[in-house]
Amino acid sequence: MPERDRKPIERAYVHADGPLAEVLCDAYLMELTVVRARQLRQSHRRHRPDDCWVHLQVAVKLLPPG
Repeated sequence: MPERDRKPIERAYVHADGPLAEVLCDAYLMELTVVRARQLRQSHRRHRPDDCWVHLQVAVKLLPPG
């Protein structure tokens, strides 16, 4: 994932199954499942990966193992 301009102390962590995961692009997701990753991919599908941490975390979760 690309480096962010924000300091680690300023990062927001939200549960992946909560409603904030659907609207906050700058959040780090906790307890992300494959099913929820697919739902969030749909919600954030039009976002640029450079601007949306959710988009990137979902992509990583859905990568095939290996």
